[in-house]
Amino acid sequence: MQSIASLEQTLLDHLRQLPPDKQQEVLDFAEFLRQKKILPSTPSAQPSLQELASLPLSQRHRILAPLIADTAADFTTDPALSEFSALDSEDWEFPDDAP
Repeated sequence: MQSIASLEQTLLDHLRQLPPDKQQEVLDFAEFLRQKKILPSTPSAQPSLQELASLPLSQRHRILAPLIADTAADFTTDPALSEFSALDSEDWEFPDDAP
């Protein structure tokens, strides 16, 4: 097994050879691993909004992706979410408007 200093140097050498977008992916993954260690969660637990906000963007997207589909389905099937009575035409009529 490599020493910590040797491992860090090897990692830096590999990282420097990657294009910037891949370097960002490595950073996101390292941040994910760090957060996973700091914020261990049970498989069924959803992170709080504060925990979610502290995660790297790519990790947030992975967590939220399945929820987006469910939310979209709710908006197409739940009348309470698809009614916009506050935007009825009479709400936009003003006394000075000509008929």
